[in-house]
Amino acid sequence: MKYAIRSLAAGLLISTAWLVPAQAQMGKPTEGSGQLSRGASMETLAQPKPIPVPKLDESARAAPTTDPKKAVESLSVLTRTRDGKETRTAPSEALRKLIIDGVKPQTRAAGEKLPDPAFESERQVFGDDDRVQIKNTKTFPFTTIGLIQGNTKDGGVGSCSGTLIGPRTVLTAAHCVYNHEDKDWLKEILFAPSISGMDNIPFGVWPAESASIVEGFVTNYQGYYGSVVPWDLGIITLADPIGSELGYLGYANFDNLGDFQANIVGYPGDKPTATMWRATCNVVTEAIGTDNFQYDCDTYPGSSGSSVYAFDNSTKERIVVGVNVAESKSANTAVRLNAAYVEWINSLWK
Repeated sequence: MKYAIRSLAAGLLISTAWLVPAQAQMGKPTEGSGQLSRGASMETLAQPKPIPVPKLDESARAAPTTDPKKAVESLSVLTRTRDGKETRTAPSEALRKLIIDGVKPQTRAAGEKLPDPAFESERQVFGDDDRVQIKNTKTFPFTTIGLIQGNTKDGGVGSCSGTLIGPRTVLTAAHCVYNHEDKDWLKEILFAPSISGMDNIPFGVWPAESASIVEGFVTNYQGYYGSVVPWDLGIITLADPIGSELGYLGYANFDNLGDFQANIVGYPGDKPTATMWRATCNVVTEAIGTDNFQYDCDTYPGSSGSSVYAFDNSTKERIVVGVNVAESKSANTAVRLNAAYVEWINSLWK
């Protein structure tokens, strides 16, 4: 469904800047060979049911905290390993300095160009649906995109989308791995890169070693999704470094993010099962807040967790600037990779 764009209010107390990660290699995209030399995983997929997209009621949005120390603690890392062990890790020192002292990560080199608002390729529109099926999924950057699947508390199988941003690191939404109603994590999480139908899994199915989310997604929950949308960010760490060969996308925070062309690639549940689709749309400056931005790209349950990336025509690089998480009557919403979230991801990058 198409939505009309409207502005989104700012949330976290972070003064954002178009910044690369503190460790530059983490934010730099790597194309890879497009092949996997390692042996295929023995994991298999079940018939999944797309995890519902959270509904964002703009009239029921919790006010952001004004206490920097509480803002820091909300960015602790909650992790569940495949064997069921749950841990909490306090924010990194770099993240604490960023929020409390205003010490920002390393900026882009002087004179380096920012991603321009260009189309990655000619946009195709079919009626009111702007999504285009990716049929050759075995080429970069589509080798970095995959279907996420996990077992729910009620015995079902839920699915979302995710993106390799490191050899073992998959970026997704927190609600793709943790359910507020169940107060529980998805179990036996799997990642199938480049899958194009249940009978076309070119690079196998790979188990997650662990799943991590922003603590605020749990601790700030007040019974409705609007209370936690700014913290709807998750990382899946794979047991195997498949991104070293399949490639991975870069990620960064930009202070003057605005009027750019968004690309969202994932596995929407209203299309044939486990097929990959891309939506493109313009994101205007007025629709960008500190921790979220909105757009009229078409999405559907199953495409939650898809990265939102910009394509830089000058460098031919794709840089992830957000994660598709929610929908409302006015627009679809992404969590923005602001400076704090770039540091949060850096602490988990593998």
